[in-house]
Amino acid sequence: MRARPARERLPQNRRPGRGLRPRTLTLALTAAALVWCSEATACGASNWVATVATGSKGESLARSLPATPGSTGATCAAPTTAKTIKVTWSAVLLATSYSVYDATTSASGTYTQVASGVIGTSWTSGTLTSATNYWFKVTALIGTKWVSAQSSASPESTINSVSPFCVQP
Repeated sequence: MRARPARERLPQNRRPGRGLRPRTLTLALTAAALVWCSEATACGASNWVATVATGSKGESLARSLPATPGSTGATCAAPTTAKTIKVTWSAVLLATSYSVYDATTSASGTYTQVASGVIGTSWTSGTLTSATNYWFKVTALIGTKWVSAQSSASPESTINSVSPFCVQP
């Protein structure tokens, strides 16, 4: 008697004559993790890496996220009594916190981080150095890994050694 070759059992969607049945796979990017769902599994966190095709609509959207904080402003917190500046900005969707940066040479100068983990859309400086001009920028942190580009610079604020301690030309 001749041995018959073993026949491989193909999954239902791969059987000859039936063609391939498409399976649904949905990817959703959240602030915490990449989440995936398919017909066969419940939604769960994954360590999959999603790539976006070069030149695709998804690439342009991915490059535009996250948004930068807008309308960055700086006002003298208490011009006649303190050398402090209150920085404000507009909220960024899904931002978990913000970082504030200052420059003392010009609006296009080098910025140094002066605060991080700021919750909300304003921050007030500590006592600033007299006879110094200040400009501020803000970044948004989304989740634990995404940081926006720096916002546009706030208007100039000058700290004086005598009252008014803070002026805005």
